[in-house]
Amino acid sequence: MMVIQIAVIITALSGNILVCTAILVHERLRSSTTNYFIFSLAVSDIITASIAMPFDVDQILKKYTWEHGEAMCNIFVTSYLVAAPLSMLNLLAVSVDRYHAITQPLQYPNIMTPKVVLTSIFSLWVYAILFTVIAMLAWPLYEKSVFDGACHFNISPWYSLISSVVNFVLPTIVMCLLYFRIYKVAHAHARRIRGHDIKAAKTIAIIVSAFLLCWMPYTLVSCASVICPPCFHRTPSELFTVTLLLAYINSALNPFLYAFHNTDFRESFRRLFRLQFTFI
Repeated sequence: MMVIQIAVIITALSGNILVCTAILVHERLRSSTTNYFIFSLAVSDIITASIAMPFDVDQILKKYTWEHGEAMCNIFVTSYLVAAPLSMLNLLAVSVDRYHAITQPLQYPNIMTPKVVLTSIFSLWVYAILFTVIAMLAWPLYEKSVFDGACHFNISPWYSLISSVVNFVLPTIVMCLLYFRIYKVAHAHARRIRGHDIKAAKTIAIIVSAFLLCWMPYTLVSCASVICPPCFHRTPSELFTVTLLLAYINSALNPFLYAFHNTDFRESFRRLFRLQFTFI
């Protein structure tokens, strides 16, 4: 299990750093406001892979004994609680972006301007951070996060349930409705809609589906543990480990999904690799 987690960390870090580099370096990718959200999503995945995942591996190695102090425990918990919903909210924002592109193609450039998109991304980050920090400060479950030699998620179980509903279930419902609407419009007005917009919508739909498949099991297990505490105590710890690992795998999957389904990203990645080998 630990070997798999390390492989996921390396893949997620390298892949998402590559995505961010491609967007920053190549003007064609920066010209699409949709890729601003993709950049934000990649950054949240980098946070997950560089902070949350390594501490999880460390805990497995040390049999869940925490040796890094109270401050680092809170950083670990905060990074996880911020990055996970932020990924979902970024995907929701991209879905809204694609919805406007396909249902309002003529008005789209005036609706999703770079200023609007950047303001939206900034708002999502502020919301995700405040949602977590306020909950940890205002409704802590314990006096300290580290006790009995372990690092605990110092949040109310009901906050965890509310977070799952607000930041996972509701965005999922909204995204499903948006893509159903996108499908109907694209099917009815295929000639009127640019092929690039339809392909981009399909790519994002695949990314959203992968996110849901990866995060749904862990979310359901977490919600069940709050609603039925006795069930939580009877649940094997391995189930939480496996479902969390599946959720983390999503951070490693996204760059491959961009590369396989987006021509601009494939070309950008090829150019970056050619540049790297030139320097070598």
